[in-house]
Amino acid sequence: MTKKVMDVRASDNKYLHRDFHASADIGLRYIGEKYGDNGVKEYLQTFARAYYKPLFTDVGERGLVALKEQIEKIYEIEEMPEVVHVNLTDDELDVTIDRCPAVTFFNKTGHNTSKWYVELTRTVNETIADQCDLGFELLAYSEETGAARYRFFKRAF
Repeated sequence: MTKKVMDVRASDNKYLHRDFHASADIGLRYIGEKYGDNGVKEYLQTFARAYYKPLFTDVGERGLVALKEQIEKIYEIEEMPEVVHVNLTDDELDVTIDRCPAVTFFNKTGHNTSKWYVELTRTVNETIADQCDLGFELLAYSEETGAARYRFFKRAF
């Protein structure tokens, strides 16, 4: 019998991780129920400071355009680039999300979104802004659709 060898790498496959969002939400629910709102925020701050460290450097070198490109890249990966609208000026990046790909997936699969899911938008972006010496403001958020409007801006010192 001949032996066949497959040379396959993870990078050979398209990366789309919608089920990851449900797992993340289940984790946030656990943390929230066990450690409260502050526990969720502390966890997400720790995560964001580690995971987005290369982005902090990029924003430091290129400014708000680096954040704009990161946000657009995320929605390309999620195969929903049409739901994100960004407006970049010298001092501000305004972002509008028509609907969140993850919440859209949750609604299709029957996953009940936890009350802490919004913190993936609010706390993670606040942490990114803080690490980049920027301001952040969550202007609107819909728990039903994940639609959001937020902005990053240069702080006046």
